[in-house]
Amino acid sequence: MTFANNTVDAASEQKDAVRRHLGFATWSGNIYYLGAADVGALTDEDISLLRQVLPEVKELVVLGRSNTDVILQLAETMLPLTLAKGEVLAEQGQPDDNMYVIAKGDVLLDVPRAGRVEPERRRVSQGSYIGAECLLGNTPHKCSAIAQTSCRLLRLNRATFDSIILSQSAETEDDEDSDEDDEGDGDTCAASQLVNIFVLSDSTGESAKASVKTAAAQFEYCSGSTCATSRATVYRFVRSATEIKTIVEAAKKCNALLVYTIMDPKLHQVVVDECKAKELECIDLWGPLLATFEKRFGAKRSGKAGRRQAVSDDYMTIVKAIEYTRKVDDGVLPHLWDECDIMLIGPSRAGKTPLSFYLAQRGYKVANYPLVPEEEPPKELFELDQQKCFALQIKPERLQEIRTQRMKQFNRSNTKYANLTNIKKEVSWIKNFYLRKGPKWPIIDTSNAGVVETAARIMEILDRRKGDAVAASYQSSMAV
Repeated sequence: MTFANNTVDAASEQKDAVRRHLGFATWSGNIYYLGAADVGALTDEDISLLRQVLPEVKELVVLGRSNTDVILQLAETMLPLTLAKGEVLAEQGQPDDNMYVIAKGDVLLDVPRAGRVEPERRRVSQGSYIGAECLLGNTPHKCSAIAQTSCRLLRLNRATFDSIILSQSAETEDDEDSDEDDEGDGDTCAASQLVNIFVLSDSTGESAKASVKTAAAQFEYCSGSTCATSRATVYRFVRSATEIKTIVEAAKKCNALLVYTIMDPKLHQVVVDECKAKELECIDLWGPLLATFEKRFGAKRSGKAGRRQAVSDDYMTIVKAIEYTRKVDDGVLPHLWDECDIMLIGPSRAGKTPLSFYLAQRGYKVANYPLVPEEEPPKELFELDQQKCFALQIKPERLQEIRTQRMKQFNRSNTKYANLTNIKKEVSWIKNFYLRKGPKWPIIDTSNAGVVETAARIMEILDRRKGDAVAASYQSSMAV
């Protein structure tokens, strides 16, 4: 059995080893040859499942905007494979070129938890997917996955995904060119190809990656068919000119934008020279700032990548905030709540704990309390400074989705906890509770907001209470 029109690079023996492990033979030309006897053809049930699942993969925005023909085309190119009970599908932190959809069987996920040593174990089954972040973002697996039972999985390869999505984009562009109506109303995005971004650093690359991610967020409004289809590849701890030359060459081949933060002057110059020689578009994030600092300080940069963490007052504030937040998580130890900087109140599974730890890493002591209908909260909630309180709300449908996934981990279904009718009553009760007990609490909707966005909203509210941006300014230690 063969599948054509796949453009994966066959040069990597490591990738061939992974393919063999998953039941595939080595790569030959533009065709995959399936070698395992227990890997069969796609069934009608598989196709039907994929047509439901693929448009709902939230990490792949482009699929939600694709027509049914594109979804069907992707589904028909996916390859089935089987895993025996106990076999590892993915390991946290390991790269992969594939996304997997569970057709049959159960898989256990070990998901890291903020502030916890032990991961959260989740059980997922038919219709769940694993590795979407790897498929689009050159990002390692966020969690580990192991087969709890014998499983049948459907695998989508990154190269296949790119090929089909880009061909869709080209067809869309041709249609637009042939359209006689050239008024341009509503044209907000001219994206017609996947945007590759290479992040190059001689340290962790975290600052550069965060800057790129923040900048890319400015283009989420686009309405083009491939909007939000971008891929960032991070090359960190770069130490030699040879590595730089290899990375620049790879960037040139895929017309990537190179964003770099290189502190070592010699390596910095290698990047500049190589990009110029290859006529590769590049952005030096730190160069202008460092050059200006050299003038201001009247000294040359050290050229050392990264730095040792100073045990400063700011550092100890963060450590104490994290320890406090861990201690009072999930509504415990109310006698300590008066020490908090922020108190989060909301229904169970509305995102209080991850938000708490994110804010703690920015120096805030955060407590949180899960509201339960008809249950009176501890009196300490109303005795602390009410300016510290922030109410979280979430749409019933979204809360049901989260709770249903949570119950699947315990092999439970049709619970009152995840019942939509009950959740609607709960959300209604909580809204009335906010009006009765916390009329001055800011209410923040977390239905479609991530942790970073919600945290930024809370910090903005805290700052605005002090006045304008000038009044809310603060001095930050620059000690190293």
